[in-house]
Amino acid sequence: MGSKEIKFITIGLSLLIFGISLSQNVIVIDYIEIKEVSSLEYFFMGSTAFIGGGLLEQIIWLANPLCFFAIKFLIKDDKRAVLLSLIASGLAISFYFWNEVLGAESGAMAKIVSFELGYYLWVLSILILTIGILINYKVRLKETLES
Repeated sequence: MGSKEIKFITIGLSLLIFGISLSQNVIVIDYIEIKEVSSLEYFFMGSTAFIGGGLLEQIIWLANPLCFFAIKFLIKDDKRAVLLSLIASGLAISFYFWNEVLGAESGAMAKIVSFELGYYLWVLSILILTIGILINYKVRLKETLES
């Protein structure tokens, strides 16, 4: 399989799973009451988390634009795709070790009760992108050495 096919499969599968993840709940939190939070809500609200005091939440959310830039660099065969996708993977996985998230703009924290399918699909989409980028990099290196 050549570099073009690897790119197509990697980007397509990653974006498909990412899109599916947005239709699922990401976590269940306990803040005043037990509440399921949708991935779509976090996707759109994550970019403004710092306004409500959620600096760490904002940092985790940055995995999304890092992935989109990694895709852009992958298409252009730019090696920066590897670094960006690895950072995005680290950020996404690190969220699993959190015990609480910002529950309100007042700065009150909400306990994470459980991680839901949306979180796991989100991480999977990023890992597929990262692995695909690494495989593409290896194939391109091999193609370069053979020519």
